[in-house]
Amino acid sequence: MRTLSCLLVLAAVVVLCSALPAATIFVAPNGRDGWSGSLQTANRAGTDGPVASLTGARDAIRKLKAAGPLTEPVVVKLAPGAYKLQEPFVLTPEDSGTAAAPITYQGLPDKTIFTGGFKITGFKRGADGIWRTQLPEVAAGKRYFEQLWINGYRGVRACSPNMVRMGDTSVPRYFYVKAKHPYGTDASGAPVDLSRRAFRANPEDLADLKGLSPDQLKDANVVAYHAWEVSRHRIQSVDPDTGTVILTGNAPWVFQWLSPNQRYHIENVPAALDAPGEWYLDRDGTLSVIPFAGQNMATATVVASELDHFVDLKGDALAGQYVEHVTFRDLDFAFCGYVLAPEGHGDGQAAVTVPAAVMVDGARNVTFDACRVQHTGGAYGLWFRTGCRDCKVQESEFRDLGAGGIKIGEAIIRPDPAEQTHACVADNNLITGGGRTFPGAIGVWIGQSSDNQITHNDISDMFYSGVSVGWSWGYRDTIAKRNKIEFNHIHHLGWGVLSDMGAVYTLGISDGTTVSNNVIHDVWSYDKYGWGGLGLYNDEGSTHITMENNLVYDTRDMTYNLHYGKENTVRNNLFVGGRDYQLQYSRIEPHLGFTFENNIVYFKSGDLFYAKALGDRKMVFNKNLYWDASGKPLDFLGLTLEQWQALGQDKDSIVADPKFKDPDRHDFTLLPDSPAPKIGFKPFDYTKAGLYGDPTWTGKARRSFAAVEFAPDPPPPPPFVLDDGFEEQPAGSPPVYGTANLEHRGDSITVTDKVAASGTKSLKFTDVAGLQYTFDPHLVYTMDYQEGTARCSFDLRLEEGAMVWHEYRDWSVNPYLVGPSLNIVEGKVRVGEKEVVQVPVGQWVHYEIEAKLGQPTWQLSVTLPGQQAQRFAGLPLGSEKWKKLTWVGFVSNANGPSVFYLDNVKIRNDK
Repeated sequence: MRTLSCLLVLAAVVVLCSALPAATIFVAPNGRDGWSGSLQTANRAGTDGPVASLTGARDAIRKLKAAGPLTEPVVVKLAPGAYKLQEPFVLTPEDSGTAAAPITYQGLPDKTIFTGGFKITGFKRGADGIWRTQLPEVAAGKRYFEQLWINGYRGVRACSPNMVRMGDTSVPRYFYVKAKHPYGTDASGAPVDLSRRAFRANPEDLADLKGLSPDQLKDANVVAYHAWEVSRHRIQSVDPDTGTVILTGNAPWVFQWLSPNQRYHIENVPAALDAPGEWYLDRDGTLSVIPFAGQNMATATVVASELDHFVDLKGDALAGQYVEHVTFRDLDFAFCGYVLAPEGHGDGQAAVTVPAAVMVDGARNVTFDACRVQHTGGAYGLWFRTGCRDCKVQESEFRDLGAGGIKIGEAIIRPDPAEQTHACVADNNLITGGGRTFPGAIGVWIGQSSDNQITHNDISDMFYSGVSVGWSWGYRDTIAKRNKIEFNHIHHLGWGVLSDMGAVYTLGISDGTTVSNNVIHDVWSYDKYGWGGLGLYNDEGSTHITMENNLVYDTRDMTYNLHYGKENTVRNNLFVGGRDYQLQYSRIEPHLGFTFENNIVYFKSGDLFYAKALGDRKMVFNKNLYWDASGKPLDFLGLTLEQWQALGQDKDSIVADPKFKDPDRHDFTLLPDSPAPKIGFKPFDYTKAGLYGDPTWTGKARRSFAAVEFAPDPPPPPPFVLDDGFEEQPAGSPPVYGTANLEHRGDSITVTDKVAASGTKSLKFTDVAGLQYTFDPHLVYTMDYQEGTARCSFDLRLEEGAMVWHEYRDWSVNPYLVGPSLNIVEGKVRVGEKEVVQVPVGQWVHYEIEAKLGQPTWQLSVTLPGQQAQRFAGLPLGSEKWKKLTWVGFVSNANGPSVFYLDNVKIRNDK
């Protein structure tokens, strides 16, 4: 009886506590920040009423705290309406609540809107159909912007070539870099490395840049595509006649490093204003717009922004001073801008350094609930960055983003654990329409951060990966562990723009990380001189990750790929319809890469495997079901299932129709007579992936997507022609046009100004003892000569002890085929076992090689100092099947310290 009485008393206390009134601060668009905020509307005297802004509410709470610690929850109630943000809203540790007295900033769903934008009016239609208005503040140098929204749609800065509209998504088309422009000169005439900020274009592609004023040229942008990333640049100078473009800052990579046909487009030049949806802002204050069909610029709502982000939570984790126990609920943030820095901007991957519209540092127990961030100029939506723990974003909407959706953690490992971000949640959020300024951005990015949960999100309409987890390549230190990527719907990625992407992409050692119960589809990469539209992608060093109960279908390349990693588990997944291949593994290492079991692999096109090793036991396949619905026999890397099993793989696997209910309509329910139970497959309810809750909320994810229209094939790369005397390059620099392969143990291949066959410079090869491979260092040139005569000439100077191997290969087949080949040891030039000529040490010797592709022999000419050329014809090829040239190599083959020099290298293909 006494126990019951105690329980009744305790219950009464709980009810009493839950019924305690909360302190309330009222905010309204017609309020005043000098008022107390204690009244919902202004009093009759007009002396008190609601405050007018978030800052006013924050300051009112500070006054409450000045009277003593908060003892009850505080709710800031924001009336519906539009609130203009003149500067970002800032909270510091003094603005925190407590567990007993949290602070909530509460709006009304879809009605409480904070905008960083300003409206533009006064448009008049010209005789040319272009609408224009004058902006005096731009002409006066007081205002400038690089994004414009018309009736809520993001306009396209005047662009050449024009964008292509696919539904609501604008997709670029491209010009192609013609050649590198590796070196220029500075004001003193000294060589300057321009390999990452200059290129040569086809002059006709630069027509829109002719005749620009200095201001117009400064505001023109070059957007360069580097396979999986994009860099944005301002132009320093351009020569439209020669096609030379020099930019103000570096790209992350050398131009044409990743592609012989590197793509770019040009933005914000007046001559490119020629298509619906485009606009151009001149420094004289003229804003010109060609609206979409049906848009009347006289009545349209046109918005630009100068504010670059909305919210700053500024805790100091290192000092133990946090912003904590604060909730933002039902608040909308719209229209923040981005202006490209004078030096441009480029990241190596994932737009990793790009900030967010809502920045959170040093936070604990901070929640964003049912909020919306949209129309960002160049920002991610939300970033839990430094020193955040137990923070959450839920049932929130991120759309029309200049970069990605949500970021958690950083790209570095903070040495003090207090500054590391862990245990954050992104649940039940809609992220769509990202990468509009930085296409390499991610839907949800987790860097060096553990114990986060990314669940039930709908992520779509991005140009790169949907979720990226981890930020350590290979097996380096990482703190990205035990992250949960579960029950997400990730779809319509890539749009044929970027490459090497995964709907879920992982990096590094990730102990305890799970990627489960996700639905992934429509991942469409750019596959011309770039590759990889993947479903589940374990990239470099991915380790100890479990991928289970995922449905992956309709990807351009593989449904699953392991680049390299250790002891991953891929179990009980549905892999359906990779267009080119289904599964890939590469870079085999001496440990178990993954175990692949209880999976169903079903496809109608492409091959089962794209792999680098046949039957390697470092991958374990077992208890899987495979089916090629096209009717072709299953091909296990050229083997039947029985032969594959004889190698120890897929011992208990079967080839059989899994009997999906209606795979053509994406119904992958298994029929009662499915053979899937024979492999231990356990059906899972993939309809649970994605948003949950009220139909009004979940219905926001239901939108139609246009079919992808891939860009036309680029022109064939120009024939490789080389004429390099190394004169343009500074001493100490590596070769520009070839690839130097080094072990960095004292070996080198660098330009020198100490010795030259002609001019003042040559290329010096320095070999050392103790290298792993005798063929290092070596220099490689790549080309694609398929017919005609391949010609190569060069000058070579040997020093004592030098050993040189010079070879021609066809790497389009495996194993590669060897064409002409010679080696020089102790001054003896040998072709095969035959010595053809003795050459001196310490002097320049000229060599010429001629090989008619498809013929069984080749010719060599050697010119010794002061002598006539000696010619040797009918020399044998390394392989009689050699008919194509893709590789020319210069190899230092010594086993100890040695030096030789190379100069005047010329390679061409005469048809």
